[in-house]
Amino acid sequence: MIEALARGVNVLLSIDTLKPAVARAALRAGAAIVNDIGANRTDDALWHSVAEAGAGYVCLHMQGTPRTMQANPVYADVVHEVGEFFADRRRRLNAAGVADEQVVFDVGIGFGKTLEHNLQLLRRLADFRTLGRPLLLGVSRKSFIGRLVGADVSARLPGSLACACWALAQGVHILRTHDVAETVQAVRMTEALLGQEQ
Repeated sequence: MIEALARGVNVLLSIDTLKPAVARAALRAGAAIVNDIGANRTDDALWHSVAEAGAGYVCLHMQGTPRTMQANPVYADVVHEVGEFFADRRRRLNAAGVADEQVVFDVGIGFGKTLEHNLQLLRRLADFRTLGRPLLLGVSRKSFIGRLVGADVSARLPGSLACACWALAQGVHILRTHDVAETVQAVRMTEALLGQEQ
């Protein structure tokens, strides 16, 4: 599937995996980016595969594991702790041979965070500019939007677009979204209002 897509489209393909073997196989098949929700890992096998392939790497912050992440997440200062996590992972990634130029950071909205943690991170996205690396944000249709505005998953487009426009104004470079056409239109309008080149 990845080989066919890589031959048939003129875009970079991203693989979302925690597993080094899956990442290696996907990169060999033509994927160009590894999105790693397990960047809080203790081993570096996946990072070596990214380094060898010269692939892009999305370093996502998550407290706990996918099974435990929403079991009462606690932070003294979520923005500071996520920033410290990125600084530590940057050092470890570099030691594994992954260059800074390969790395994108994702604060992990909804990954081991309460509603208030998510809002604190969104309010202070600009703080992460000091990392000097692109930021990726995935907020599309997330449950915290539903909890905040009382909307079912199918009715969260307005909240998702509000977050996307805010993120752009705060310096986020990449948005993950379900509603591509609507998000592109909102982004183009936001760029025009901010006076940014398209």
